[in-house]
Amino acid sequence: MEVKNNSQKVILLLFPLIINKFDFPVGEKGNFFEVGKVRKKELKEKNITSLDGEKILKLVEDNYIQEIKEFIQHNPNSKLVLVNYPRNEQQFSTLNSELALEEKKINNIILLNISNYELILSLKDEYLICPLCEKIYKKDETIKKNEKFICPQDSEYQFSLAEIKKYSEYVIEYYLKNTETIIKKFLSENKLATSSIIQLTVQKKEEIFTGEIQKNLLKVIEDL
Repeated sequence: MEVKNNSQKVILLLFPLIINKFDFPVGEKGNFFEVGKVRKKELKEKNITSLDGEKILKLVEDNYIQEIKEFIQHNPNSKLVLVNYPRNEQQFSTLNSELALEEKKINNIILLNISNYELILSLKDEYLICPLCEKIYKKDETIKKNEKFICPQDSEYQFSLAEIKKYSEYVIEYYLKNTETIIKKFLSENKLATSSIIQLTVQKKEEIFTGEIQKNLLKVIEDL
């Protein structure tokens, strides 16, 4: 019979993908459910070799509830599971309901803020977000002579520059639009004050690419 670890914490990590240079280690303290890794695995399992147009934008609405449940079940000894999902209020409600069946819940939210919109604009000007792994890459390193975006992690998939620009813009705005709603829902359901949310702020680009933000985030996780 399966023994449930009810002391295990589920933490939602919210951050705009335009700062996603994270590479979280697997440790005894906890494990990170990363949507990008799961997405790439599923596409290959389904033998989907190309995506275009609206299909790329719709990736942000993909349902990963079952995968998160399985991830938690497969890591019963982890004291903490960190997830960068859900992406909207409906996904949040569904995930909460499914976790309740496992006698678990989202215990807290870690919110990574960007200090100002000018920094977002600067990052958008230099970097593109891969719709598969969801990490950022410099435009001049990923755009080839044929104006195709090729992810350094997976050259099997190629996207037009126009499609990637549209996706990057869309996913940033989608995050900004939905994050506040998710947080309000979490606070309301748990009768908590805004101060309960753990927040870290990105002040400048260097913090992203030197690993300072990831280091600070790992310190926060260690204290949970």
